[in-house]
Amino acid sequence: MAHERVLYEKYQKASSHPHATQKSLFPVVLELSPSDAILLDEMLEDLSIIGYEIESFGNNSFIIQGIPADVLSGNEKNAIELLLEQFKHFTGEVKYSKREKLIRCMSRQMAIKAGQSLSQKEMHAIIQSLSECDIPNVTASGAPTYIEFKESYLDGLFSR
Repeated sequence: MAHERVLYEKYQKASSHPHATQKSLFPVVLELSPSDAILLDEMLEDLSIIGYEIESFGNNSFIIQGIPADVLSGNEKNAIELLLEQFKHFTGEVKYSKREKLIRCMSRQMAIKAGQSLSQKEMHAIIQSLSECDIPNVTASGAPTYIEFKESYLDGLFSR
């Protein structure tokens, strides 16, 4: 959840500071259904600000030429397909702009997942990045990014 918040703010600020793109040595061709192709075509500009370099290839096909520099390469196709699915099924009580929905979906998708092992250095970097966020205590959807336990509460848990 903390990493999701960090990514959300990073992607949200990308319009004034576009992210670096890592060019692919071997561009990936992405074949989509007509409806997904239309959706992706509408998202291309916002995706480029975040660091993706995707071009239309005709016939509901796209070429992924580059990905955000801080994203591991190797599953670009799957990442875009997952992003499209999340975007299509995005629900919320509030109506969001397409860009806001994209940012929320991207931060959720790219965030470190529960149970994933991290080194001490990686954990420290996330905590440091979280402390630099404008709103560090909750994700964009309102879930807590951390829980603080007071000493008196912990004492009460273990006293008999």
